[in-house]
Amino acid sequence: MEFPVRKQLLGYAEATRQGTGVFWLRLKKWFLAASIVGVLVGLAVTAVHWVVYEVLWGAVSQYAMTPWGTLVFPVVGLGLSGFILQKFTKNPDLHGTEEVIEVFHHHRGVFDYRSAPAKVMAAVATLGFGGSAGLEGPSIYIGGVVGSFVMRKSKRLGFDENDVRTLMIAGSAAGVAAIFKAPLTGIVFALEVPYMDDMTREALIPSLVASVSAYLVLVAFLGVSPLFYVAQRYAMTTSDLAWAVVLGVVVGLLARVFIASFKAAQRLAARSGLQLWMRTAIGGLVVGLLGLVGHLIYGKPMVLGTGYDLVQGLVGGGFSTSEAFWLLILKTGAIVATLGAGAAGGVFIPMIVLGASAGSLLGGLLPAGTPVALFPVVGMAAFLAAGYNTPIAAAAFIAESTGGSGYIIPGLVGAAVAYAVAGKTSISSSQRWRRESRLDRMLGIKVSDIMTRDVIGVPENITLRDFVSDYVVKLRHKSFPVMEGKHLIGMIGLSDVNKFTADERGVILVSEVMTRDVATSLPGDTVRRVVEIMTEGDFDRVPILESEDSDRVIGVVSSTDIVTLDGILEPAQGANA
Repeated sequence: MEFPVRKQLLGYAEATRQGTGVFWLRLKKWFLAASIVGVLVGLAVTAVHWVVYEVLWGAVSQYAMTPWGTLVFPVVGLGLSGFILQKFTKNPDLHGTEEVIEVFHHHRGVFDYRSAPAKVMAAVATLGFGGSAGLEGPSIYIGGVVGSFVMRKSKRLGFDENDVRTLMIAGSAAGVAAIFKAPLTGIVFALEVPYMDDMTREALIPSLVASVSAYLVLVAFLGVSPLFYVAQRYAMTTSDLAWAVVLGVVVGLLARVFIASFKAAQRLAARSGLQLWMRTAIGGLVVGLLGLVGHLIYGKPMVLGTGYDLVQGLVGGGFSTSEAFWLLILKTGAIVATLGAGAAGGVFIPMIVLGASAGSLLGGLLPAGTPVALFPVVGMAAFLAAGYNTPIAAAAFIAESTGGSGYIIPGLVGAAVAYAVAGKTSISSSQRWRRESRLDRMLGIKVSDIMTRDVIGVPENITLRDFVSDYVVKLRHKSFPVMEGKHLIGMIGLSDVNKFTADERGVILVSEVMTRDVATSLPGDTVRRVVEIMTEGDFDRVPILESEDSDRVIGVVSSTDIVTLDGILEPAQGANA
């Protein structure tokens, strides 16, 4: 006969053993899936890198050095990018890192896979013909698509739909790790970028495995040398930290101006009424004109292309203060014209170029003796932290991309200050401030997604008795819109009827007691707004009008619709729950 305590201990031991087994089985699955994704992403990014830099830009760059080439090639490349997006993708305005963030938050990690090849080709056209953008945009997108697709095909391994977002983030991390030869940056950036003030912690292990796998594949073809070479060894001083704070403030403010300019260009392009390929071609013309200005200043079109050579020149002290100033101005204009017009490409490296330019400019204004590379390197970290709200990834990037670990502390200081100065400003429109609870997500759903479109309205000329028997009793709602055809004229509820006796209900009409000042909602409002209306007016149903200046009812939301929302939300996923 076993004692109760012993039974309890045996039960705990068995539960622990089973739980540990499940954990290790799941961990093995993640390693297998993440490794496959990392290898595939590494191969894909290597291929895209080769096409952009060896095939297209390798052939175009020698002609782009001439004034006519400077003017024409960006027009061709950006126009082609817009044309491909417009003709061959389902959502041409969403691509690159922005689409990864959007899909993570709103589509459970599932992409429109049929549009993926065209979006990558559009980015190749932008970059291969001198557009001022970064290759990390399509690399992150490739990683996200590969991770998402592999996970959706891995159900036989025990994964489900709720794991898609996790491996999508791991694939994105692999894309960053490969293109920058920086696995730690890939891991941290992918975990940080969905949120401004939080991290996607549940994707840590898959991201680590996928990033390392992708990195090993790419360096097998391109070597392990860091992205930028910093010749000068750096030893930190206290005064350098003070200057890092100053630079963080300056760069944080510059990042806010850049983001405002970028989004203003996006709004202007959207309101122009022009087709996408025409907008991007005009953006290419602006890039070409800025390239011609660069010809006058530098003797070559410095603003064309991704800008790796510019960063190398800035950290190596190859630019004077005035040259750094004009580079900052011209490159800002070229980036805004390229990406603001709608062409495909990334904004990570462009912001790195702007940060290095700003740092070089400030460093040139200081007395001699300051390490040449310090300010450009800290400026890179600060601008990335402010622009994408990713301060840890920014510090990791400068350590891995320059090979100078001594810059981590001043880089972290500059990144933290710039991040604080930028606040909730972000280059991404899809980033969220932090994780939402299930209740937050439920209250944030749009009314149009849950409203009942087959609206039953009460005529105003029936008695209260008929209203109760024909509507309240049969349909089991305590309030109804009073309608004439499809048009709202009032609202009546059981509480309005209860004021009268049974005899009075047989003679009094709905029109005599209904509420004419009705609280309504619009299709674009959130469930939170409907809940507020119900709470304030003690309603169980809220009419949804076509628009603010219309009384035409197109739907209704009931308290039952809201209560059942919890069942249509995706099941909790780790810390995302």
